[in-house]
Amino acid sequence: MTKEIEPRESPPDPWTDFDRAFDRMRRRFDDAWGVPPFGTAFLPLESGTTPRFRPARTDVSDTGTAYKVVAEIPGVPKERLDIRVRGSSVEIRGETSEEKGEDGEEFVHRERSYAGYYRSLELPEPVVAADAKAKVENGLLELELPKQHPTPSPAEVKVAVE
Repeated sequence: MTKEIEPRESPPDPWTDFDRAFDRMRRRFDDAWGVPPFGTAFLPLESGTTPRFRPARTDVSDTGTAYKVVAEIPGVPKERLDIRVRGSSVEIRGETSEEKGEDGEEFVHRERSYAGYYRSLELPEPVVAADAKAKVENGLLELELPKQHPTPSPAEVKVAVE
């Protein structure tokens, strides 16, 4: 049985709170209009070396012994994924690119696409990074992160009536 992670109490950090608020605002704009907030005015210029990253949408659940992270990364092969875990922090990066056209021709028109995904998560408690497992299937990354201190399963206890 899995349960959703509840927010962890931590000392106030105005930058973390600002980042979370901005991420929520950006997701609401993306959901409503399918475009980044404020149009493309604040996105990097398109060039061969300036990638545009978007957040990988994620679900995080707690199985008691591990955290399970499922992230959407359509078109990203496992060779182009970079997953880093330290303490209770998880960072996911992925890239995909595609070129259409035949080599050796005089092009009148040629198309390329590039997508980058990035997501940074802070889990409620530390995990064992060395035992993490990841797999990619149908555009979904499934990441299993064993807890350092598993949550004990609630055992049933019979109470005697006096």
